[in-house]
Amino acid sequence: MVLLVLETVTPRGSIALVVDGACLAIEGDTDRTHAERLPGDVMDWLARHGLGLGDVDCYSVVSGPGSFTGTRVGVAAVQGFALATGKSVIPIPTLDAVASGWLDRTQPGGAPELIVPCVDGQRGDVYFAAFERTTGTRLEDCRVVCEAQAARPDEARARLSALGFAGATVLVGDGAARYADVFTSGLPDTRAEALGVSIAEAASRLALRRVAAAASPHALRPVYLRRPDAELARTRPPSAAALAVTIELAAGPDDVSAVEALQRRSFTNAWGAESIRWELEHTDVARLYVARGAGGALVGYCACWMIFDELHLNSLAVEDAWRRRGVARQLLRRVIGDSVAVGARSGTLEVRQSNTAARGLYERFGFKVEGVRRDYYQEPREDALVLWNRQLFTPAGGLW
Repeated sequence: MVLLVLETVTPRGSIALVVDGACLAIEGDTDRTHAERLPGDVMDWLARHGLGLGDVDCYSVVSGPGSFTGTRVGVAAVQGFALATGKSVIPIPTLDAVASGWLDRTQPGGAPELIVPCVDGQRGDVYFAAFERTTGTRLEDCRVVCEAQAARPDEARARLSALGFAGATVLVGDGAARYADVFTSGLPDTRAEALGVSIAEAASRLALRRVAAAASPHALRPVYLRRPDAELARTRPPSAAALAVTIELAAGPDDVSAVEALQRRSFTNAWGAESIRWELEHTDVARLYVARGAGGALVGYCACWMIFDELHLNSLAVEDAWRRRGVARQLLRRVIGDSVAVGARSGTLEVRQSNTAARGLYERFGFKVEGVRRDYYQEPREDALVLWNRQLFTPAGGLW
């Protein structure tokens, strides 16, 4: 089998070529942008080993987070290669690759360890996640205890500290190296280590174990945890007066497209506009609520189903600049109120186990954990908590 892996989430970038189990990897340089290097560097690397695109059996790409432009360039390049040759693609999230690369080269120390892949975000922040290792030597043996997120180093340290992990903490990656003093000064029994191989090489080993997850290039989606600065500036509320929102049912195709765009910025496995539109047009259970700012721009949404007397909350997201301002609470208040008015008596949803903020919001509305769905979420892999509220009611007197 011939596997080609491309990584463009870092400034240098890297390429890995796996031929019958042997990995051949190379890193780029910072003299040229990824757009200038591709597709030439990939073609040259293949040619150096007597191969062409037609010899590649499967492609893989490090899908983010990382440089916004670099990630887009890498994903687009691999999509082009795969479409041209009719091959599938294995997406590997950056933090999965970093954690897996370190785990593949080390042995457990006999006690639980917290493995924290930490990538430099290049703007004074880091991308990080956390996995608990007990006895295994692979990422698949670890438990996700902190989902992928972006934060300033001191904020990341505080979030890791809040996990209350009692064992040793190992931070891996260029973000760990750059901000080692921040992390090690505030977290006991913590050390920062280099990955030791290129991210593409680390991703190649994980990709070989995820061949069954290879998908059509059309399904490839980049992972963005932080939006571009220019886009954040456009959506940032200019004043307190602009924080007022209006909640209403989606009005048409423009709303659906805006919801799709917000989904892709918020989740690693978004539905896509066609799926949303199909549900709205071909079922009588789907509803899509949107929150609009003072200027009419969409700043949040909630997608749900009404099935007999049950409300199913499928997806909810709020623009970065509008978070922690009560928008999600207003959305849920309207959705639950409308649903109760037409006969809903209970409600349910799934949420990532590590998403404590969302769990707190839903618990405020009376939802409680009643079950777990193992490995329900991917990129990163994590259990889903199943929450239920068995006695929905319309709030009154300022409740919620």
